[in-house]
Order: sequence, then C-alpha cells, then structure tokens
Amino acid sequence: MARPGVRLTILGLLAFAQTMAYYVYLRDDPGNYNGAGAQGDQVAYIALAQQVLHGTWDGAVHYMPGLPAVIAIGQVVFGDPRLGIAVIHGLLYAPLVFGAARLAATSFGSGTAVAAGAAVALNPAMGYYAAQALTELLTGVVLVAVVAACALASGWPRAVLLGLLIAAAGYLRAEYLALALVFALILVAVGRSRASVLHAALVLVVTAACMAPWVARYTLMTGRPSLYNESPFTNLVLMGTWFRVFDEQTFSELQRIESLPGPREQAIDQASRVGPRADLSRRYMEQVRGPYERPLDETLQLASDNIRLNARQYVINHALLAPVLIWAGHTPVRQADTPSLPSAARYAIWAAELALLLLALWQALLAVFDRATLALGLSFLAIVLFVSAVHVVIAVDERFTTPALPLIGLFAGARLALLSTAGKRLAVGYAT
Repeated sequence: MARPGVRLTILGLLAFAQTMAYYVYLRDDPGNYNGAGAQGDQVAYIALAQQVLHGTWDGAVHYMPGLPAVIAIGQVVFGDPRLGIAVIHGLLYAPLVFGAARLAATSFGSGTAVAAGAAVALNPAMGYYAAQALTELLTGVVLVAVVAACALASGWPRAVLLGLLIAAAGYLRAEYLALALVFALILVAVGRSRASVLHAALVLVVTAACMAPWVARYTLMTGRPSLYNESPFTNLVLMGTWFRVFDEQTFSELQRIESLPGPREQAIDQASRVGPRADLSRRYMEQVRGPYERPLDETLQLASDNIRLNARQYVINHALLAPVLIWAGHTPVRQADTPSLPSAARYAIWAAELALLLLALWQALLAVFDRATLALGLSFLAIVLFVSAVHVVIAVDERFTTPALPLIGLFAGARLALLSTAGKRLAVGYAT
C-alpha cells in the first residue's frame, strides 16, 4: 500500500509541475492572454474577475460567474490573475489525480489506481488548459465528483449531492445544467423503483434551487428570466454550420476581414470576393458580423439554408470528422508554435488521444454489464454522449471536451492496468 501512495504523490506533484510549466510556456504567446491585449475568453474572464473584486456584475455575453470568482481569489492571494488561476488550477489538479485513482481502485480494483492516476496526471492537454484562465480544469474536477457521487453514494443524499454538483458545473458553464435531466434519468435507470423516481425529481429540484438566486438577480435587472446577458445558442448553431467548410487560405482571409474595424456592409463586400465559393464567403461574413441573437425559427431556417449550400460536406464534417476531432484533436502547443509542429507529431498526439478514448469506452461498456459498476459506466457514457451531442452540432472545438479528459484517463488507465494484469496471468499460466 505504501508504494502506490508514493507513486500517486509523485503523480500529483507532476500534475502541478506540468500546470506551472505550461503557464510559463504560454505566458508570452501572442495567441494567449498577455500584455499585448490579445482577445478571447481569457481576457473576458479576467475582466469579469475585476467586476467581482469590485462587488459588481455587469456580465458579458454568455459568461457565468464561477470562474471569475475563482480568478478574483487568485488575484487577491497571488497579486496577478494569470499566475493566481494557474496556481489554483495546479493545486486542484493534484487532488484530481488522487480522486480519479481512488475512484478507479474502488470500482475496478486497487491494481488500477496508479495507471488511472498516471493517465490523468500525464495528459498534456490537461496541463495546457489548467495553465490558462479557462473553465476546463474546474469543470473537469466537478464532472469527476458528479460521476463519483452517482457511483458511490445512494438514496436521497446522492440526489442532493448530484444537484449541488451539477449546479456548480452550471455556474462555470451553463450548458452543463442539462446534466440534471441526464443524471435524473440515470438514477431511474439504475434504481428502477418509485424511490428512484423521487430521487430523480430531487436532483432537478436541488439544481433549480441552487440556480434560482442567480436567475432571480437577472430577472430583477433585465425584466426577463435569464442566466447571462446574451444567449449564445442561436449564434453557435449557425457557426456550427461553417465547420471546415473553407480551405485554410480562404478561412484565414475571412478571419482577417472579420477582425478589421469598419462597418458590417464593408466587411460583407470584401468577403464577397474571397475564395472559390464567393457566395459562401459572403454568407459567412453576414452571420459572423451579427446580429447574433436571432429568433429560433429564423436561426433554424438560416442553418438549414447553410447546410443545403454545402450539404455533402456538412454531413461528412459533422457525422465523420467532428466526432473524432473534438475528442482526439487536442494539440497542446501554443499558437505561435503550431505552424512549426511537424504533421507526424500532430498525428501522433491525436492517435494517442483517440487510443485513450477507445480504451475508456471499452472499460465503460464492461462496467455497464456489471451491476456493481453500472452507475459508474452509465455516468461516464452519458457525459461523453452529452458533450458530443452539444459540440458536434454547435461549437466544434476540442477545447470543450477537455473537462471529460480526467474521466477518460480514469477509465483508460483502469483498462490498461487490467489488460496488463490479465497478460501477466496468461504468461504465468503458459510458464507453468
């Protein structure tokens, strides 16, 4: 027992060290947040943290207050929001390794603990996002806690805990509130009793009760129930229709035009002369330059029109490419170094990530067929399917699957450990 403890401690320290190493590596990257004023989510989150520090909240688009509050704490303690959030993430990353290892040992046997912990601690995509002022690491911690609660707890305490944890995820990113319904259904499927139905309802009630003060605040300020300033749903649906439609040169030029100052009409006119399909370029610019909040019926009509313009490519992109790329497309190098990364290295990284995913799915399917681990397996598969369904259709970006990587490491590490054990037993059998 002492040796695994020492190994997991070393892995926890490596997780922290990886986070801080990536912080230093990314600090001066022009594509990351820095003093040059790069734009992006990190800039917005840090700006919102200043609102928290001043006791105000004007909000910004679709951002929730969870990460800004943590950044604000880090800024108070360490004096710098970027360093502060990296240190906090690193300090959370280490116990995340221990938690994943403990959950693997409890569910699949003590021999799986170190392998599961290693698969979580040594994944460079985890350190890459942990070093940044983004929600991925915190959300990953909450998702592991959600799965652990569903697998290890029982009765009404499990339902209450799930509601609290899902609400915590919702305060980081609002789309995770939909997991309340997902896990309510899991409780019914696992319990198959009247009590399980009541517990499922309790998950929904607790989640709603936790979010109610935040919704009430926005209702009083804006006159309508909401979670944030502006819903991103309609814009994300439309942006999802443009995934991998353009060649690299055309898309780079469209992005350049998109970022230029000037009226919307001028940008649309410039885009109308870009690329082999100028009609597509024009239509793209019409949408990325707003309006961003459209009625749902108009959004669905525009999305349908976009798909029909390039239907064959849309089906290939979203049915074949997107499901793989969002899970196996993490390339944990800074943007300034991406052009110099050899294709072979990029494909090797993607192949390793895909292998981990397939191993994790294999172990999850085996868990579903064992009554003792049914809740654990269903929880993991539900999260993978939920994240895939959301991001294959709208924001096709590998960043948004990062919160599931600790769970993938847990299941993949357990499968590797069990395969290794089975292989040793087989070898001993042949030898005797």
